[in-house]
Order: sequence, then C-alpha cells, then structure tokens
Amino acid sequence: MLELIVFVALAISSTWPLAWNFQTAIPQGQERVATVPLFNLWTIWWNVDRAGDLFSNYWDAPIFAPTDGAFALSESQPTTSIVAPIIWATESRILAYNVFLLFMLVANGCSGSVFTRGLTGSRIAGVWGGAAMVLLPFVHWQLGVIQLASLSGILLSLHFLIRFLADYHLKDALLAGVASGFCYLTCNYYGYQLCLTLTVALPVLLMKRCSVRRLATGSVLSLAVFALLILPVVSKQLSTSGQHKWDRRPETVARLSAVQDDYFRTLWRGPLANRTTGNARFPLSPGLACSILAVIGTVIGVRRRPTRGATLFLLSIVGVAAQLSLGPGWVLGGYRPFELLAEWLPGLSAMRSPYRFAVLVQVSCVALASLSFIRAERDQASQDGNTANCPTPSVATPLFPSSKWRRLVLVMHCGLLGGALIECWPSSPRMYAMPDYETQRPWIEWLITGTDADDIVANIPFPEGRSVADYEDTTRSMLWATYHKRPLANGYSGFFPSRFVELKRDVQEFPNNTSLRELRKAGVRWCVVDMSKLKSSIADNLDSQPLLAFQFETRDGMTRIYEVKQFQ
Repeated sequence: MLELIVFVALAISSTWPLAWNFQTAIPQGQERVATVPLFNLWTIWWNVDRAGDLFSNYWDAPIFAPTDGAFALSESQPTTSIVAPIIWATESRILAYNVFLLFMLVANGCSGSVFTRGLTGSRIAGVWGGAAMVLLPFVHWQLGVIQLASLSGILLSLHFLIRFLADYHLKDALLAGVASGFCYLTCNYYGYQLCLTLTVALPVLLMKRCSVRRLATGSVLSLAVFALLILPVVSKQLSTSGQHKWDRRPETVARLSAVQDDYFRTLWRGPLANRTTGNARFPLSPGLACSILAVIGTVIGVRRRPTRGATLFLLSIVGVAAQLSLGPGWVLGGYRPFELLAEWLPGLSAMRSPYRFAVLVQVSCVALASLSFIRAERDQASQDGNTANCPTPSVATPLFPSSKWRRLVLVMHCGLLGGALIECWPSSPRMYAMPDYETQRPWIEWLITGTDADDIVANIPFPEGRSVADYEDTTRSMLWATYHKRPLANGYSGFFPSRFVELKRDVQEFPNNTSLRELRKAGVRWCVVDMSKLKSSIADNLDSQPLLAFQFETRDGMTRIYEVKQFQ
C-alpha cells in the first residue's frame, strides 16, 4: 500500500497541472501540436464505443469512409477500453483519457517495483525502481503519445521471463506470455520492439545447464499464449497491409533514427540537460546519475552468481536496443543491419521511428541501477545453491558494513539514488485546452437530426500538407464526430489509405466541379465547412455553386453545412 501511495503521488505531481485540469485539458507533452493526443482521445472513444457493442464492426472505424478496416491503419490500443465505465457514466472523453494516462503511470511504478524487487530481493530497491519507472525520461518526453506511457507490459514480460529461466516454473512462462501480449495490445511499437530485442538478447539467459524438456514446454506455452492474445490484431494488420502500402520513406526513417550522441542528452535536469554538442537529435539519456548507478549495478550483478545471468541479459538488451534505435545509421562491417532486417522481417519496414527502441535502453538501465542495492562480495554458501540466474529475497543483504569509509560510500550511493530521481524529474507538460463542446453543439445537433446515420460527412477544408501539424484540425473534427457519430471522409492515422490520399489531392480546389464530383464519387453527401479556414474569395462564392445546397449555419457564421447534390 505504501508503494502504491508513493507511485500515485509521483504520477500526479510529475504531470502537474494535469490533475488541476482533469476535465478540461489533456497533456500535449513535448508535442508541438495536439494532433496525436487528439487522435488518441478519439481512439479511446472508439474502443469504448465498440466495447459497449461487444466489439462488433471493430475494425470498420468511421474515418476514411467508405474504406473498410480503417482502424487497422493505426494502433488500436484495445486495452484503453478499461475506462469504458467513465465514459458511460460521465460521457467525458477527456476525463477517461486523463484517468487512463495516470493509471498507466501508476502501473509503471507497480510493475517496476515488482521487477526490481525480484532482481534484488530488496523492498527498498523495489520502491526506488518503481519510482524511477514512473519518472522514466522517455515516457515523459513522449507523454503526448499516450500508448508510449505504458511500460508495465515490458517490465512484467522481463520479470516473468527471468523468473521462468531461473527455475522453469510453467506458471512464469504463462505469465510471461500474458504480459507480452498485453504489451503489444497496449502499444504495438513496444510489443514489436520487445519481441525483436529479446530474439537477439535471450540466448544470454540460456548459457547455462538447463532442463531442455521444461524449457521447450514453457517456451511453447508462453509463445502460444502470446500468439493467442495478439492474433485478432495482428491478423487484421497483416490482411490490411496487403491492401495498402505500409513501407515508410527511407528519408523519414533516417530522420527519426537516433544517433550515438542522443544517449548523452536529456531534456530535464543534471549535467546532460539540453546538451547540444555533437549531432544529438533526441534526448535519450536515462540521466548521468542513473548511468553511473547502472555501471555500479552491472559490476555488482556480474560478480554475484545469482544475478549474473540476469545482469548480462539486461546488458545485452541495452546493447541490442541501442543499436536498433540507430535505424539505418547502424553500420556493421560495411553493412546496415537494420535495412537488411527490414527486407525480410515483417513489420520492420513499416516502423517510422526507430529511436523508440531507446525506451528499452532506459528501462534496462534503471533495472541495472537497482542492482546497486545489493553488495558485491562473494555469496555465502547458502546463496550459492540452485537459484541460478534469479535471486530470491533471501539474498538481500545490508548494503555496506558499518565501517566509517563504507558509511561514506553509503552516503554517496544514496546521493546518486536521490540524484537519479531528481535529474529525471520532468518539466510541466504542455496542456491542450479542449475546445468547448457547447460552441459546436448547434451544427452537431443539426447533423444528428437532419441526416441519416450512414451518411458520409466531409470536413472542409482538407489539409494541404503531410506533416502532423497539418492534421490538427482533422483530429479536432474527429473529436466532434464522436458526438454526431456520422462516418467521416476525413481522418488521421499512422497510415493513410490510397483512396483518401487521392481524394485529398482532388479536393484542394474546393468548391470547383472536380472537387465536388470526387466528393460525391467517394459517397460524401454533407460538407461541414469551417469558414475561418477558407480563403475569403472561396467563402464568398460558396452559395453560388449550383452543386452545393446550403442547409445550416451557426449564429457566428463560422460553420456551415452544405449538401453535395447528385450529378446528372
């Protein structure tokens, strides 16, 4: 209970002023625009909406209409449906979003505590490790991308995997499969990155005598559970990938790949804060204090037989994930391993942001740092039995003897532990004040009463560019669509269907005849026009367009609704 109180307090204080604006704003984090937070707000609503209908027509989300399976073009995040009671009871999408975010941060602390306590056998180490996971720099840097806030799947997967390979209990293999499946369902990026990294790093844990039969049985069980959990999502993603082009532009992947200097830079406090020397692009360092503790913990962990295997395993994750985060910039013997893997490994060619592998680097560094809580001396004979790679609580020992110089070392160690938490304490996140629904209510209610449920609506104007910022208005329109519930010809996602890309190109000259003809061919019957976004010359000529029938206008004149007439 004490740990839970600590993690709740850290989650609230580290995201302040979120708690003060719980029903009026959502965290934008370090995002320049609110496009991604708004899109994830819509994603949570769609999951909750489908949960109320037992997930029928789950993949046919009302965006990019009339494209089928549009929801498979982005991360579905079905685990967000746990906040369904909040939306059902209050109808507040904002409240549900913020509750889910804080819940994920607290879950990071609880699962981090379980993981680090399992490594060290120390409750104090568990509290510190959980606190460090709540405050993990990568999470708070990416706070505007809500699925990247969830570390619990990663942490529990590593915890149960290490436990299974220590004693081969099938229960741990089962739980490792469940945790890995939860990881993928919560965040496809993290699930995929974890699987790829473990494939390379896992042999380190197998470098010991073991029961081949129990290892094989547990591995099959874990993989079967994992596959069973993710199959509904992955099968749809694979079938959708056959209909749309999922590959990313090489220049985009290169731009969103890390460089080595990124691991010497952080956004927050400490000597590495805002470091600009070198070619750093992203703040990927876990912090100087945490890095020093990770080195100390690695030395201690390697010297102790019970923790040696787990320590080398975590160290290999750091190395593998750091190299993969470099994307095509990782050069080995004149070859680019990332590009070679992307040619034959399903899904890797669709990865836009390799730098996100850095989350595994930071998680592993915190875990290694937690090993500094246990002493480096040779284990006693009672600790040298069949515990293999995973220590039990019985191996926890006093950190240092009571001599004067060791007390000094203890003070320095405590200073590093406290410094690591202070150094990674984030700045206050940017908050996006949600637009007032009441100002939009008139035209939304007109759509509800004046149109059929399956009528397709287009929000005008369509974005001109390709950047995330260009789609902020689109995601805001998706938010309003959660109220009127009419399918939209517009949309935003991780990938865009070719039909939408073509329509977007053809309607840039709205309201000329070509744009209206293409809208009608796409099944669009109603256009909701944001007059403040149109050029004055176009706005003045809307009513003179014979292929548009004016139907409604708000009192302020900022929103109009037109019917697109049938072509003869």
